Amino acid sequence: MLKKTIYSIIVAGALLLQGCEGFLEETPSGSLPADEAITSVTDLNNAVNGVYTGMIDFDLGLGDFTEPYSYYGGDFIAYADLKGGDLDYTSSNNHISPMARFEHSPESNYSEQFWQMPYTLTGRVNDIFSVIDGIEVEDDEQEQFNDLKGQLYALRALFHFDAARLFAKLPTLADMDAANSGIPLSKEKYHVDFEPTRSTLRETYDFIKEDLNAALGLLSEETNLGHINYWAAKGLLARVHLYLGENNEALAAAQEVIDDSPYSLYAIDEYLNVWGVEGAAELMFEVLTNAAHNSQRNSIGYYTHSGGYGECAFSTQGYELLTADANDIRSQLIEWEEDETDTKGYYTQKYPGRNGSLYQNNPAVIRLSEVYLIAAEASVKGGTASQGKSAEWYINQLRQNRISGYSDVATVTLDDVLTERRKELVAEGHRCWDAWRNGKSIYSPRMNREIDGNYGRAILPIPKRERDISPGLTQNPDY
Repeated sequence: MLKKTIYSIIVAGALLLQGCEGFLEETPSGSLPADEAITSVTDLNNAVNGVYTGMIDFDLGLGDFTEPYSYYGGDFIAYADLKGGDLDYTSSNNHISPMARFEHSPESNYSEQFWQMPYTLTGRVNDIFSVIDGIEVEDDEQEQFNDLKGQLYALRALFHFDAARLFAKLPTLADMDAANSGIPLSKEKYHVDFEPTRSTLRETYDFIKEDLNAALGLLSEETNLGHINYWAAKGLLARVHLYLGENNEALAAAQEVIDDSPYSLYAIDEYLNVWGVEGAAELMFEVLTNAAHNSQRNSIGYYTHSGGYGECAFSTQGYELLTADANDIRSQLIEWEEDETDTKGYYTQKYPGRNGSLYQNNPAVIRLSEVYLIAAEASVKGGTASQGKSAEWYINQLRQNRISGYSDVATVTLDDVLTERRKELVAEGHRCWDAWRNGKSIYSPRMNREIDGNYGRAILPIPKRERDISPGLTQNPDY
């Protein structure tokens, strides 16, 4: 019965153990005792902080249920770049490196772990939503209450978006209305015996957009370190629109962020020094880490250094791309490391660690450079918006802040934009999805072949454990 409870609730998106109240992890701002209900805005703040903490803590209270893993702390960030071929592993530690070989089956730990990541945290969000209407809100707390509620909507949208990218075809490659083309939607706190089924892909993305738009009506525009604010949610909505090919909407949302948000592009003379700095000028939403809350050896910093696992060094193609222009400051964010013989190679320096620990890096969920690139891509695809600029304008603005002696270009192609994304966002968890959603293939060094988004293992299988509990969950083809 215990396994039934755990699996069902994870799949349905409810909390780990239905009926248990001890779901609030200790967070940097404090913790809520397990025997207390969420009755105040202070309690709500602690509960929301617990969701953020779960994005990087690799122990979600499952005990021996699963091997350690990390969501935004490491594994999920590394996934897209390893599958995208610009990063590669230097040894065979087999922590995240199986992703580079597209080695995952319904029985594998990785299919189960990547399923648990978003759905477990969605369950926490829904558990909070189930009691949020009973919270006593004082007059001077209304803005904070609204903001916290908006964060929950935005987080739930993000978790569904991530699950959709992992377990369903990308919208531009699929029949959006095909049965079971999407993922299970977790909209509320479910009974332990609830058995979910898959939605259509259109229903999936409609739900994601609905939650983000609900968030935008509640969120504060003020910067809030480690938390989603209005601008981060608007940027994420622009990203979702781009994935859907809704280029007018993507451009409009991105342009609003560029015009009105408090964030600014990193300048050339500061670019090498912003990594590892909390609250840097481009960071619209970063997930906080510290000595007590991090992903330890599953941290992105541990994956991207020879002194760690060495499973995310540059591949030959990635290295050649990033170092092709010596005037591009991004070429200097690469160093040769050989702390260990079997992990020597060229590594990104985006994750230098803090306080002498590779475990302490704040992964960027979204930063302003990506918003410029979203706008450029939407524009080059014909998107229009009232304040929108040309694709060339966005690319020139970004390159002026990256390349010494740069001269503006007069024309930009989609391939130019995608190449710029590879250079700017490498090791930040975008590469394979950027290529595949645009109908492009990637060369996989470990597979020694071109792979496009229609390859069966471009998406993960629904875990066998989940389908054993919920037989109505349709498996992905080729598994």
